[in-house]
Amino acid sequence: MSDVAVLGALARPGPGGTTACSSSRRVLVAHWRAVLAALRLAGVLGCSGWPPRWSRRWTRYGCATLVAFTAARVALFTRQFFLAFKPQVEEARKGLYPGEMSYIFWLDTFNLGMQGLTISLTQVVMLLYSRDVSLLVRAVFLYLHSFPGPRNKNAHRHAAMAWFGANFTFYAVYGMSYTHFTQDDWERVFYILNDLLPHVLIGATQDSFLHIVAANVDLLASVADGVLEHVAALSHLAQSAAPCTCSSTCPAHRGRVPVLLGEQRAARGLLHGLRALRVRYQGVQDVVRATNRAYGGFILLASTTALIGGVAFLYSGVIVVITFAGMLGEYKEPLPFDALDGACALALGTLQTARLLFTCAIGEQMSLESFRISSALQTGLTLHPGVDTRIEREIQWFIRQTQLQEIRFGAFDFVYFDLKTMKRIIAAIMTNIAILVQFSALSAGITQCN
Repeated sequence: MSDVAVLGALARPGPGGTTACSSSRRVLVAHWRAVLAALRLAGVLGCSGWPPRWSRRWTRYGCATLVAFTAARVALFTRQFFLAFKPQVEEARKGLYPGEMSYIFWLDTFNLGMQGLTISLTQVVMLLYSRDVSLLVRAVFLYLHSFPGPRNKNAHRHAAMAWFGANFTFYAVYGMSYTHFTQDDWERVFYILNDLLPHVLIGATQDSFLHIVAANVDLLASVADGVLEHVAALSHLAQSAAPCTCSSTCPAHRGRVPVLLGEQRAARGLLHGLRALRVRYQGVQDVVRATNRAYGGFILLASTTALIGGVAFLYSGVIVVITFAGMLGEYKEPLPFDALDGACALALGTLQTARLLFTCAIGEQMSLESFRISSALQTGLTLHPGVDTRIEREIQWFIRQTQLQEIRFGAFDFVYFDLKTMKRIIAAIMTNIAILVQFSALSAGITQCN
């Protein structure tokens, strides 16, 4: 479906018109504006204004920023690898703790390299889809004003999104405090460009994606509520349309003509309401497909990097914590880490994993809302088969539409976010951590025997 059709499907005013947003929605909209402004200034999006519009000037600025940041990251990473990371690994191998700490050094180096590569590829992907992203944001922003949902219905999800949105701010403060303790100025610049800035920008892009996903979940939930109301109205229509079995002289039979006229009006209103809900369902489905296409490459990159970073942080935190707990023996030389580093590594790994799981939870909620629509329609069609031929045909078309056009969030219709993906993420993280712990313990045991 074209972008103009997407805008038109979401821009039609709803029954309630434009109403005031709740405080939680105001916070989310303010966070959304801040996120998109940060992405534009960092050269990730070639958009300007609010809601964002695609701009050729901002796209050129993004390309120049991409080239400059990528060249600086490659140069600094090459310098730090040969002058800092490699000597640290060699020193760790010669010391009394070769197995565990060398694993941590290599994992941290690999994680930094993956973050730098991911943010460069993210800039490329998002600049290519800047026009589609700007239209998506404008369409969803029009929805927030045209179809306002009930207040405080998803307060827990809004609080979680605000918390994840503030997470990259906390990480920025932690990263700046960490770079304050480094001795070399080049090392400070390296950590800012290869650790701090990629983490912040990737988190901001994920937040913009989560805003679009959550808005479409709200739109689909309002469609589901409307379907439930129309299905409940079918019972009243069926009761009022019951045939009269009394004589022709009864008062109820004499006044049957205006009752029939009222029934026709109710049936006509119910039919138009179902058609409007079906059009809104089609609009949500088109926006979801456009989101999967525009954010598909970024979601694949960010999910892979989040898995790698989560495993690296969790493994490092586990090893450092059990080392200071005395479970790996006593070391005569001072360790390059302390207990606070282990706790911070565990916290960062948990946060990255929780963000992935939260995205899967929102995708699962989208699937549940779609299932609620189809089940309500099938229930109404089963309980009231002969209410009106036109209404019955409209319900059958709506059911067929929900079956043929399933709404699922994912990346290029290749990987979907739902409960199955959530289980796979948890299983993959636990398996990788167990493998790393086993191999590091085996390496340490072999070294001690030698």
